Amino acid sequence: MTKSVATVDARPFFEKAVRYGLDQGLLSQDNMSRMAAEAPKGIVQIADYFGTAYLRTDLESAATRMANLISLYLEDSANGDLRAAAISLCDNSLLSHSRGGSEMLKRLHAMPGETSLHSRKVDPLAQKLFVNERSFAFPIGVASYREQVRQCQANQMRIDFARWLARQMNVEQDEYEDFSAEEVIRSAMLVLFIGGKALEMPSKSQFVELLGTLRKKTFKPRPAALDSFLRDAPEAFDELTRQAMQGFIDDVVPRLKSTEKSPDEILHAEAQGAFFIREVAEEDVVAYDKIVAREWVRITKGNADDPAVLATIFLNVATGHPAKASALLKEAKAIIQSYRAQGFDSNAVLKFVDDFAPFEQREDLKAMWLQDLLPDAEVHLADNDPQMPDAFMERALRYFKQNCVGAWKGSSR
Repeated sequence: MTKSVATVDARPFFEKAVRYGLDQGLLSQDNMSRMAAEAPKGIVQIADYFGTAYLRTDLESAATRMANLISLYLEDSANGDLRAAAISLCDNSLLSHSRGGSEMLKRLHAMPGETSLHSRKVDPLAQKLFVNERSFAFPIGVASYREQVRQCQANQMRIDFARWLARQMNVEQDEYEDFSAEEVIRSAMLVLFIGGKALEMPSKSQFVELLGTLRKKTFKPRPAALDSFLRDAPEAFDELTRQAMQGFIDDVVPRLKSTEKSPDEILHAEAQGAFFIREVAEEDVVAYDKIVAREWVRITKGNADDPAVLATIFLNVATGHPAKASALLKEAKAIIQSYRAQGFDSNAVLKFVDDFAPFEQREDLKAMWLQDLLPDAEVHLADNDPQMPDAFMERALRYFKQNCVGAWKGSSR
Protein backbone atom coordinates (compact mmCIF):
# COMPACT_ATOMS: atom_id res chain seq x y z
CA MET A 1 0.00 0.00 0.00
CA THR A 2 1.46 3.31 -1.07
CA LYS A 3 1.10 6.29 1.27
CA SER A 4 1.52 9.84 0.00
CA VAL A 5 2.37 12.71 2.29
CA ALA A 6 1.31 16.21 1.24
CA THR A 7 3.88 18.90 1.99
CA VAL A 8 2.61 22.28 3.09
CA ASP A 9 4.81 25.24 2.30
CA ALA A 10 4.33 27.47 5.35
CA ARG A 11 6.81 30.11 4.24
CA PRO A 12 5.52 33.70 3.86
CA PHE A 13 4.37 34.42 0.32
CA PHE A 14 7.05 37.12 0.06
CA GLU A 15 9.79 34.58 0.72
CA LYS A 16 8.28 32.12 -1.77
CA ALA A 17 8.09 34.85 -4.44
CA VAL A 18 11.75 35.80 -3.91
CA ARG A 19 12.90 32.18 -4.14
CA TYR A 20 10.81 31.61 -7.26
CA GLY A 21 12.17 34.78 -8.86
CA LEU A 22 15.77 33.75 -8.21
CA ASP A 23 15.21 30.20 -9.45
CA GLN A 24 13.51 31.40 -12.62
CA GLY A 25 15.97 34.20 -13.31
CA LEU A 26 13.31 36.88 -12.82
CA LEU A 27 15.23 38.54 -9.97
CA SER A 28 18.86 39.52 -10.47
CA GLN A 29 21.57 40.18 -7.90
CA ASP A 30 21.01 43.88 -8.50
CA ASN A 31 17.38 43.43 -7.53
CA MET A 32 18.44 41.59 -4.40
CA SER A 33 20.97 44.30 -3.50
CA ARG A 34 18.31 46.97 -3.94
CA MET A 35 15.92 45.08 -1.67
CA ALA A 36 18.68 44.55 0.90
CA ALA A 37 19.24 48.33 0.94
CA GLU A 38 15.52 49.18 1.15
CA ALA A 39 14.59 46.71 3.88
CA PRO A 40 16.38 48.45 6.82
CA LYS A 41 14.72 51.78 5.93
CA GLY A 42 11.29 50.18 5.92
CA ILE A 43 11.96 48.32 9.17
CA VAL A 44 13.02 51.54 10.94
CA GLN A 45 9.92 53.38 9.65
CA ILE A 46 7.61 50.61 10.85
CA ALA A 47 9.39 50.36 14.23
CA ASP A 48 9.05 54.13 14.72
CA TYR A 49 5.34 54.01 13.83
CA PHE A 50 4.44 51.22 16.22
CA GLY A 51 7.05 51.80 18.93
CA THR A 52 10.65 52.96 18.67
CA ALA A 53 13.57 52.20 16.37
CA TYR A 54 15.92 52.18 19.37
CA LEU A 55 14.78 48.86 20.86
CA ARG A 56 15.94 45.59 19.39
CA THR A 57 12.60 43.87 20.05
CA ASP A 58 10.74 46.62 18.17
CA LEU A 59 13.10 46.29 15.22
CA GLU A 60 12.68 42.52 15.18
CA SER A 61 8.87 42.76 15.28
CA ALA A 62 9.03 45.48 12.60
CA ALA A 63 10.92 43.10 10.30
CA THR A 64 8.19 40.49 10.80
CA ARG A 65 5.49 43.12 10.19
CA MET A 66 7.15 44.23 6.97
CA ALA A 67 7.35 40.66 5.65
CA ASN A 68 3.68 40.06 6.55
CA LEU A 69 2.51 43.28 4.92
CA ILE A 70 4.50 42.61 1.75
CA SER A 71 3.19 39.03 1.63
CA LEU A 72 -0.42 40.19 2.01
CA TYR A 73 -0.14 42.77 -0.76
CA LEU A 74 1.84 40.56 -3.12
CA GLU A 75 -0.41 37.52 -2.83
CA ASP A 76 -3.54 39.63 -3.28
CA SER A 77 -2.29 41.74 -6.19
CA ALA A 78 -0.70 38.76 -7.95
CA ASN A 79 -3.67 36.54 -7.07
CA GLY A 80 -1.30 33.89 -5.74
CA ASP A 81 0.78 33.76 -8.95
CA LEU A 82 4.46 33.52 -7.94
CA ARG A 83 5.68 34.64 -11.36
CA ALA A 84 3.55 37.81 -11.25
CA ALA A 85 4.68 38.41 -7.67
CA ALA A 86 8.38 38.05 -8.59
CA ILE A 87 7.97 40.50 -11.49
CA SER A 88 6.29 42.96 -9.13
CA LEU A 89 9.25 42.71 -6.74
CA CYS A 90 11.57 43.36 -9.68
CA ASP A 91 9.68 46.44 -10.87
CA ASN A 92 8.62 48.05 -7.56
CA SER A 93 10.23 48.89 -4.23
CA LEU A 94 9.77 46.90 -1.04
CA LEU A 95 8.38 50.01 0.64
CA SER A 96 5.60 50.30 -1.95
CA HIS A 97 4.62 46.66 -1.32
CA SER A 98 4.70 47.18 2.46
CA ARG A 99 2.58 50.33 2.14
CA GLY A 100 0.21 48.41 -0.10
CA GLY A 101 -0.34 45.80 2.64
CA SER A 102 -0.84 48.51 5.23
CA GLU A 103 -3.41 50.29 3.04
CA MET A 104 -5.28 47.02 2.55
CA LEU A 105 -5.62 46.62 6.32
CA LYS A 106 -6.70 50.24 6.73
CA ARG A 107 -9.41 49.80 4.09
CA LEU A 108 -10.64 46.65 5.81
CA HIS A 109 -10.78 48.44 9.17
CA ALA A 110 -12.84 51.26 7.65
CA MET A 111 -15.47 48.85 6.31
CA PRO A 112 -18.56 47.98 8.42
CA GLY A 113 -18.12 44.85 10.51
CA GLU A 114 -21.86 44.85 11.31
CA THR A 115 -25.04 46.50 10.04
CA SER A 116 -25.77 49.27 12.53
CA LEU A 117 -26.88 52.47 10.81
CA HIS A 118 -24.92 55.06 12.77
CA SER A 119 -22.51 57.34 10.90
CA ARG A 120 -19.02 55.88 10.69
CA LYS A 121 -15.80 57.85 10.96
CA VAL A 122 -12.29 56.46 10.93
CA ASP A 123 -10.71 56.51 14.38
CA PRO A 124 -6.94 56.89 13.76
CA LEU A 125 -6.01 55.23 17.06
CA ALA A 126 -8.34 52.26 16.50
CA GLN A 127 -7.04 51.97 12.95
CA LYS A 128 -3.44 51.90 14.16
CA LEU A 129 -4.27 49.21 16.74
CA PHE A 130 -5.97 47.14 14.05
CA VAL A 131 -2.99 47.32 11.68
CA ASN A 132 -0.69 46.62 14.64
CA GLU A 133 -2.59 43.44 15.53
CA ARG A 134 -3.15 42.18 11.99
CA SER A 135 0.44 42.70 10.87
CA PHE A 136 2.12 40.98 13.80
CA ALA A 137 0.27 39.26 16.66
CA PHE A 138 -2.55 37.91 14.46
CA PRO A 139 -1.42 38.29 10.85
CA ILE A 140 -4.15 37.87 8.28
CA GLY A 141 -3.78 35.74 5.17
CA VAL A 142 -5.22 36.59 1.78
CA ALA A 143 -8.06 34.05 1.95
CA SER A 144 -9.20 35.36 5.34
CA TYR A 145 -8.74 38.96 4.20
CA ARG A 146 -10.90 38.45 1.13
CA GLU A 147 -13.60 36.68 3.13
CA GLN A 148 -13.72 39.53 5.64
CA VAL A 149 -13.90 42.05 2.81
CA ARG A 150 -16.76 40.05 1.28
CA GLN A 151 -18.65 40.05 4.59
CA CYS A 152 -18.07 43.77 5.07
CA GLN A 153 -19.26 44.52 1.55
CA ALA A 154 -22.40 42.48 2.23
CA ASN A 155 -22.89 44.54 5.41
CA GLN A 156 -22.49 47.76 3.43
CA MET A 157 -25.06 46.58 0.90
CA ARG A 158 -27.54 45.84 3.71
CA ILE A 159 -26.87 49.27 5.18
CA ASP A 160 -27.40 50.99 1.81
CA PHE A 161 -30.55 48.95 1.24
CA ALA A 162 -31.99 49.83 4.66
CA ARG A 163 -31.24 53.52 4.15
CA TRP A 164 -32.94 53.41 0.76
CA LEU A 165 -36.04 51.80 2.29
CA ALA A 166 -36.07 54.42 5.04
CA ARG A 167 -35.90 57.24 2.47
CA GLN A 168 -38.75 55.72 0.47
CA MET A 169 -40.83 55.70 3.64
CA ASN A 170 -39.97 59.29 4.58
CA VAL A 171 -37.69 58.55 7.53
CA GLU A 172 -34.85 60.97 8.26
CA GLN A 173 -31.32 59.73 9.00
CA ASP A 174 -31.33 60.92 12.62
CA GLU A 175 -34.45 58.81 13.25
CA TYR A 176 -32.85 55.49 12.33
CA GLU A 177 -29.17 55.94 13.20
CA ASP A 178 -29.53 54.07 16.51
CA PHE A 179 -31.06 51.03 14.80
CA SER A 180 -29.64 48.22 12.68
CA ALA A 181 -30.26 47.66 9.00
CA GLU A 182 -32.14 44.46 9.83
CA GLU A 183 -34.57 46.29 12.12
CA VAL A 184 -35.36 48.88 9.43
CA ILE A 185 -35.74 46.20 6.75
CA ARG A 186 -38.02 44.11 8.99
CA SER A 187 -40.33 47.06 9.67
CA ALA A 188 -40.44 47.99 5.99
CA MET A 189 -41.37 44.42 5.06
CA LEU A 190 -44.15 44.43 7.66
CA VAL A 191 -45.62 47.62 6.18
CA LEU A 192 -45.34 46.30 2.60
CA PHE A 193 -46.77 42.89 3.55
CA ILE A 194 -49.85 44.45 5.18
CA GLY A 195 -50.12 46.83 2.23
CA GLY A 196 -52.01 49.70 3.83
CA LYS A 197 -52.82 52.99 2.15
CA ALA A 198 -49.90 54.84 3.74
CA LEU A 199 -46.58 53.09 3.18
CA GLU A 200 -44.66 54.64 6.05
CA MET A 201 -42.60 53.30 8.92
CA PRO A 202 -44.83 52.64 11.93
CA SER A 203 -44.95 54.39 15.27
CA LYS A 204 -45.51 52.21 18.35
CA SER A 205 -49.29 52.47 18.13
CA GLN A 206 -49.24 51.87 14.38
CA PHE A 207 -47.06 48.79 14.90
CA VAL A 208 -49.63 47.32 17.29
CA GLU A 209 -52.40 48.11 14.80
CA LEU A 210 -50.45 46.43 11.99
CA LEU A 211 -50.07 43.28 14.10
CA GLY A 212 -53.78 43.40 14.89
CA THR A 213 -54.52 43.47 11.16
CA LEU A 214 -52.08 40.63 10.50
CA ARG A 215 -53.66 38.45 13.19
CA LYS A 216 -57.20 38.77 11.83
CA LYS A 217 -58.51 35.57 10.27
CA THR A 218 -59.79 37.57 7.33
CA PHE A 219 -56.38 39.13 6.55
CA LYS A 220 -54.97 38.65 3.06
CA PRO A 221 -51.62 40.08 1.92
CA ARG A 222 -51.62 42.54 -0.97
CA PRO A 223 -48.75 41.74 -3.37
CA ALA A 224 -49.78 44.72 -5.49
CA ALA A 225 -48.48 47.06 -2.77
CA LEU A 226 -44.98 45.61 -3.15
CA ASP A 227 -45.08 45.84 -6.95
CA SER A 228 -46.23 49.44 -6.77
CA PHE A 229 -43.54 50.30 -4.23
CA LEU A 230 -40.83 48.84 -6.49
CA ARG A 231 -42.05 50.41 -9.74
CA ASP A 232 -39.12 52.85 -9.98
CA ALA A 233 -36.67 51.04 -7.70
CA PRO A 234 -33.03 50.43 -8.76
CA GLU A 235 -32.59 46.87 -9.99
CA ALA A 236 -30.33 45.87 -7.09
CA PHE A 237 -32.78 47.15 -4.48
CA ASP A 238 -35.73 45.57 -6.32
CA GLU A 239 -34.02 42.18 -6.01
CA LEU A 240 -33.04 42.75 -2.37
CA THR A 241 -36.58 43.82 -1.46
CA ARG A 242 -38.12 40.71 -2.99
CA GLN A 243 -35.54 38.51 -1.23
CA ALA A 244 -36.18 40.29 2.07
CA MET A 245 -39.94 39.89 1.65
CA GLN A 246 -39.65 36.16 1.07
CA GLY A 247 -37.46 35.81 4.15
CA PHE A 248 -39.96 37.90 6.12
CA ILE A 249 -42.86 35.67 5.03
CA ASP A 250 -40.96 32.47 5.83
CA ASP A 251 -39.34 33.45 9.14
CA VAL A 252 -41.08 36.46 10.69
CA VAL A 253 -44.77 36.27 9.76
CA PRO A 254 -45.40 32.97 11.63
CA ARG A 255 -43.88 34.49 14.79
CA LEU A 256 -45.96 37.66 14.46
CA LYS A 257 -49.18 35.72 13.89
CA SER A 258 -48.63 33.58 16.98
CA THR A 259 -50.54 34.83 20.01
CA GLU A 260 -47.94 33.48 22.45
CA LYS A 261 -46.59 37.02 22.78
CA SER A 262 -48.50 40.26 22.84
CA PRO A 263 -47.55 43.04 20.39
CA ASP A 264 -46.09 44.91 23.37
CA GLU A 265 -43.77 42.00 24.19
CA ILE A 266 -42.72 41.56 20.55
CA LEU A 267 -41.92 45.25 20.36
CA HIS A 268 -39.86 45.47 23.53
CA ALA A 269 -38.79 42.00 24.65
CA GLU A 270 -36.87 40.70 21.67
CA ALA A 271 -33.27 41.70 21.08
CA GLN A 272 -33.17 39.43 18.03
CA GLY A 273 -35.93 40.04 15.54
CA ALA A 274 -36.61 43.57 16.72
CA PHE A 275 -38.24 46.30 14.63
CA PHE A 276 -37.56 49.93 13.78
CA ILE A 277 -40.20 52.19 15.33
CA ARG A 278 -40.62 55.90 14.64
CA GLU A 279 -40.83 58.25 17.59
CA VAL A 280 -43.91 60.39 17.02
CA ALA A 281 -44.13 63.55 19.13
CA GLU A 282 -47.93 63.65 19.20
CA GLU A 283 -48.24 60.02 20.23
CA ASP A 284 -48.05 60.10 24.02
CA VAL A 285 -47.52 57.18 26.37
CA VAL A 286 -51.18 56.96 27.36
CA ALA A 287 -52.28 56.58 23.72
CA TYR A 288 -49.96 53.60 23.32
CA ASP A 289 -50.87 52.11 26.69
CA LYS A 290 -54.56 52.27 25.77
CA ILE A 291 -53.83 49.86 22.96
CA VAL A 292 -51.47 47.40 24.65
CA ALA A 293 -52.59 47.63 28.30
CA ARG A 294 -56.19 48.80 28.55
CA GLU A 295 -56.63 47.49 32.10
CA TRP A 296 -53.48 49.32 33.23
CA VAL A 297 -54.85 52.58 31.84
CA ARG A 298 -58.18 51.94 33.57
CA ILE A 299 -56.56 51.24 36.94
CA THR A 300 -54.17 54.20 36.77
CA LYS A 301 -56.86 56.42 35.22
CA GLY A 302 -54.32 57.39 32.58
CA ASN A 303 -51.93 58.79 35.19
CA ALA A 304 -49.30 56.03 35.21
CA ASP A 305 -46.54 58.65 35.07
CA ASP A 306 -47.60 60.06 38.46
CA PRO A 307 -45.56 58.45 41.29
CA ALA A 308 -48.32 59.23 43.82
CA VAL A 309 -50.85 57.24 41.76
CA LEU A 310 -48.47 54.30 41.46
CA ALA A 311 -47.67 54.42 45.18
CA THR A 312 -51.37 54.32 46.06
CA ILE A 313 -52.00 51.36 43.77
CA PHE A 314 -48.96 49.43 44.98
CA LEU A 315 -49.76 49.94 48.67
CA ASN A 316 -53.31 48.76 48.05
CA VAL A 317 -52.12 45.63 46.26
CA ALA A 318 -49.36 44.96 48.83
CA THR A 319 -51.93 44.89 51.64
CA GLY A 320 -54.56 42.80 49.86
CA HIS A 321 -56.90 45.65 48.90
CA PRO A 322 -58.31 46.39 45.43
CA ALA A 323 -55.93 48.28 43.13
CA LYS A 324 -57.13 51.88 43.23
CA ALA A 325 -55.47 55.08 42.09
CA SER A 326 -56.69 57.09 45.10
CA ALA A 327 -57.77 56.36 48.66
CA LEU A 328 -60.40 57.76 50.97
CA LEU A 329 -59.40 58.33 54.61
CA LYS A 330 -60.96 55.06 55.76
CA GLU A 331 -59.20 53.20 52.91
CA ALA A 332 -55.83 54.71 53.81
CA LYS A 333 -56.36 53.65 57.42
CA ALA A 334 -57.24 50.13 56.25
CA ILE A 335 -54.00 49.95 54.27
CA ILE A 336 -51.98 51.05 57.30
CA GLN A 337 -53.78 48.64 59.62
CA SER A 338 -53.22 45.74 57.23
CA TYR A 339 -49.53 46.55 56.94
CA ARG A 340 -49.11 46.79 60.71
CA ALA A 341 -50.91 43.47 61.14
CA GLN A 342 -49.25 41.37 58.44
CA GLY A 343 -46.66 43.44 56.55
CA PHE A 344 -46.48 43.92 52.79
CA ASP A 345 -46.98 41.17 50.21
CA SER A 346 -44.20 42.23 47.85
CA ASN A 347 -44.75 39.33 45.46
CA ALA A 348 -48.34 40.45 44.93
CA VAL A 349 -47.08 43.82 43.69
CA LEU A 350 -44.56 42.21 41.33
CA LYS A 351 -47.23 39.88 39.92
CA PHE A 352 -49.61 42.81 39.50
CA VAL A 353 -46.96 44.66 37.46
CA ASP A 354 -46.32 41.59 35.27
CA ASP A 355 -50.04 41.05 34.72
CA PHE A 356 -51.09 44.60 33.86
CA ALA A 357 -48.24 47.03 33.16
CA PRO A 358 -46.89 47.62 29.62
CA PHE A 359 -43.86 45.44 29.06
CA GLU A 360 -41.31 48.22 28.60
CA GLN A 361 -42.27 49.78 31.96
CA ARG A 362 -42.22 46.64 34.09
CA GLU A 363 -38.61 46.60 35.23
CA ASP A 364 -38.70 50.29 36.20
CA LEU A 365 -41.96 49.79 38.10
CA LYS A 366 -40.56 46.81 39.98
CA ALA A 367 -37.43 48.79 40.84
CA MET A 368 -39.59 51.67 42.09
CA TRP A 369 -41.45 49.29 44.41
CA LEU A 370 -38.49 47.24 45.64
CA GLN A 371 -35.88 49.97 45.94
CA ASP A 372 -37.87 53.10 46.77
CA LEU A 373 -41.46 52.74 47.93
CA LEU A 374 -41.24 49.44 49.85
CA PRO A 375 -38.33 50.31 52.21
CA ASP A 376 -39.63 53.87 52.65
CA ALA A 377 -43.22 52.85 53.45
CA GLU A 378 -42.06 50.10 55.83
CA VAL A 379 -40.43 52.79 57.97
CA HIS A 380 -43.10 55.49 57.83
CA LEU A 381 -46.26 53.36 58.11
CA ALA A 382 -44.99 51.31 61.05
CA ASP A 383 -45.73 51.89 64.72
CA ASN A 384 -42.89 50.03 66.41
CA ASP A 385 -40.91 52.86 68.00
CA PRO A 386 -41.87 53.30 71.72
CA GLN A 387 -40.17 56.69 71.69
CA MET A 388 -42.51 57.89 68.90
CA PRO A 389 -45.85 56.04 69.18
CA ASP A 390 -48.35 56.45 66.35
CA ALA A 391 -51.38 54.54 67.61
CA PHE A 392 -53.77 57.02 65.94
CA MET A 393 -51.88 56.82 62.62
CA GLU A 394 -51.34 60.58 62.42
CA ARG A 395 -47.73 60.23 61.30
CA ALA A 396 -48.52 57.36 58.93
CA LEU A 397 -51.46 59.19 57.37
CA ARG A 398 -49.34 62.31 56.93
CA TYR A 399 -46.80 60.20 55.04
CA PHE A 400 -49.60 58.61 52.99
CA LYS A 401 -51.05 62.01 52.05
CA GLN A 402 -47.61 63.33 51.04
CA ASN A 403 -46.66 60.34 48.87
CA CYS A 404 -49.96 58.88 47.67
CA VAL A 405 -53.29 60.20 46.37
CA GLY A 406 -55.31 60.79 49.55
CA ALA A 407 -58.87 61.81 48.70
CA TRP A 408 -59.72 63.55 51.93
CA LYS A 409 -59.40 66.99 53.44
CA GLY A 410 -58.84 68.33 56.92
CA SER A 411 -58.02 66.23 59.98
CA SER A 412 -57.07 62.61 59.67
CA ARG A 413 -58.53 61.75 63.11
